[in-house]
Amino acid sequence: MARVLVVDDDPQVLKLIEKRLKDFSLITTTSPEEALGLVKEADVLLIDQRMPSMTGLELMEEVHKLYPDKPVIIMTAFGGVEEAVESIKRGAFHYVSKPINFDELTNILKKAVEIVKLKDKLKKLNELLGTDLIAESPAMRRVVETARKVAPFDTTVLITGESGTGKEVLAKFIHKNSRRRKGPFVPVNCSAIPENLLEAELFGYKKGSFSGAYTDKRGIVEEASGGTLFLDEIGDLPLQLQVKVLRLIQEKEIKPIGETKPKKVDVRIVCATNRNLKRLVEEGRFREDLFYRINVIHIHIPPLRERKEDILPLAYFFIKKTAEKFGVETKVLSERARRELLGYDWKGNVRELENTIERSFILSDIKTIDQIYFEEQREDSPVSGSYTGVKPYHVAKEEFERNYLKRLLEVAEGNISKASRLSGKTRAEIYRMMKKYGLR
Repeated sequence: MARVLVVDDDPQVLKLIEKRLKDFSLITTTSPEEALGLVKEADVLLIDQRMPSMTGLELMEEVHKLYPDKPVIIMTAFGGVEEAVESIKRGAFHYVSKPINFDELTNILKKAVEIVKLKDKLKKLNELLGTDLIAESPAMRRVVETARKVAPFDTTVLITGESGTGKEVLAKFIHKNSRRRKGPFVPVNCSAIPENLLEAELFGYKKGSFSGAYTDKRGIVEEASGGTLFLDEIGDLPLQLQVKVLRLIQEKEIKPIGETKPKKVDVRIVCATNRNLKRLVEEGRFREDLFYRINVIHIHIPPLRERKEDILPLAYFFIKKTAEKFGVETKVLSERARRELLGYDWKGNVRELENTIERSFILSDIKTIDQIYFEEQREDSPVSGSYTGVKPYHVAKEEFERNYLKRLLEVAEGNISKASRLSGKTRAEIYRMMKKYGLR
């Protein structure tokens, strides 16, 4: 049961809260100073804003100095929208107005607890994996388990999956959990190096072996000696080089351009591709003997759309990574943002998610990422695919609500009571909408 620390100088309020919040384990106190000693025991804090010795915001700032990730919900007097907005700007997870709507409070607390659990899972996963590899879904757990079993053995591994699924991340995980972890991890994208340069880059060359070869040059394979060589996009490897890679795998030796004798090398080979190698073999564009040599252990990474459970943990990982990258405080995802992330197709997989999170983090005005800023697409865009120009229903609905609320407040001249009468909504509903859409 989630633990909630409730701080309010009014004992009667504490008794009422204890009576109504049956789904949580409550720790209560009337003293902000005492609360600081109890924070460690709580998952979430519920703090009254107006207390004689210390305001709720002051207490929250002290709490966040010790535990920056603890969600804090501020209780404000009814109608105190300015206090509520200020609390959000200064780092509160949410706020509730008094008299308390306990259904609303219960929902807010459950969301806060959900985020705490997600962050805790993410922390454990990061400690376990030491990489960007997130494995909350059953499918990815199987991938990680297979990689963990394979890592200690110097067998060749073939990783397949769509672009952006994290094939290199998985290859690094295998390397870090292998006996070669102290050696280098050297990635090579076989499709990124021009075909006429690829052999020289991979295997090196002797001085004078061709025009421009002014000195001996060690190839990438030798640079990876004692470690792991990651051949990404192996399906794009030219046929004439496939023979040399086959020899590397079978004999553990290479022959640099211009060299008469082969050289022994000590590398482990991990390959990856987003192409169907069996089909390439049938078409005569990939050697069958090389296919069987690299396909000793095959690990397939499913696309992100098939492992929805990984989306939010990955999103929080990238939020943290973005905050560290720019040296700023981290942010949380609003309910709307979480829905948008889970409802998106993610054709670009984890790579697209990382870019989207960084964009949304930067464009968010406050400490909450309230909406997701997907890459702008037009119907005539070459990357738009089957894009129809029709927005998802929940996105269109929220755009309408925001525009309606903005116009309503203009007509009511900021008077909430007048806005309530005009719209037929309660003052509390309007305050919640104002908070949701960041309007004052």
